[in-house]
Amino acid sequence: MKLNYLKNPHNKVFIFHKFVYKFFKSDKKYINEKSFYLKYKLKNIPRLYCFSDNRRLLIFNNVGTRIKKKNIDFIKLKKKNNYFLENNVYHNDYRAKNILYNESNGLYYFIDWEHFDTDFADFRKSPSWDDLRNELF
Repeated sequence: MKLNYLKNPHNKVFIFHKFVYKFFKSDKKYINEKSFYLKYKLKNIPRLYCFSDNRRLLIFNNVGTRIKKKNIDFIKLKKKNNYFLENNVYHNDYRAKNILYNESNGLYYFIDWEHFDTDFADFRKSPSWDDLRNELF
């Protein structure tokens, strides 16, 4: 089992073969991300397999690996983001660390949907090497 704390105080992520186990410390973020996966069946998001409200746990498929901002094909990624916007879905955490790339199928996947909303609300300060807002909007 690969242990990955992601340096985030709000969750712990464990990767085991084809599954990702994400434990939340925040009820609000857990509920928001879970509701996103239950409500939207969109392309280029991991598939939610199951959840536990008692443990604030989401289990979904491992769809790829993180890549650096400089290696992202922004033409492809902008098309994916526009698809979400057409469905009134805003990720609201537009950072390179929330994009996975699957080499076998050549697809990008958006992960970490705990800040999603039907309106744009990503006003946080992010370091320029990780921030994707200028490239996507």
